Amino acid sequence: MKYKKGIIIVSVLVNIILFTYVYLNVKHIKDAYSHLSFGLQGDLVQLESTIDYQIKNNWQEANMVLEKIEDIREDINYLMVTGKDSGLMSKSQENDLWNLYRYFSKYPTYTGYPNTNLNNNQKEELTKLKDDLRAVGWGMNLGYHGDWDSFSMRIDALIK
Repeated sequence: MKYKKGIIIVSVLVNIILFTYVYLNVKHIKDAYSHLSFGLQGDLVQLESTIDYQIKNNWQEANMVLEKIEDIREDINYLMVTGKDSGLMSKSQENDLWNLYRYFSKYPTYTGYPNTNLNNNQKEELTKLKDDLRAVGWGMNLGYHGDWDSFSMRIDALIK
């Protein structure tokens, strides 16, 4: 009888340790997923800087802006796939990413050709995008946070 009680006690302790370990790792993984938005935010800052550079240089290499927009679309896709595959993405995070993706889908796409010419309307839209990115806090020499709540608030401000 003492042998069975000993096995039960050890089994319960092992289960508690395993549960604690899994709980802490899931929390760590959720935090890591939330911080993946930091890379996307970095690309948004680079986009603002790239547009500013092109404005100052008379849009000589407009394709650089389109490449950066494509990078942002890829980052959004990566976050969505990673979040869905890991089961860590909440519905609000998914909505944030879809909203941001739809927002960037209205801009020209990168064709792969290095000598892209933008018309005046497209240049004006990209200039407004630069100003909007800067206004919500994604610009050179501005700080931003990796947490999802801050990211979500900036997405909402950008889209509105």
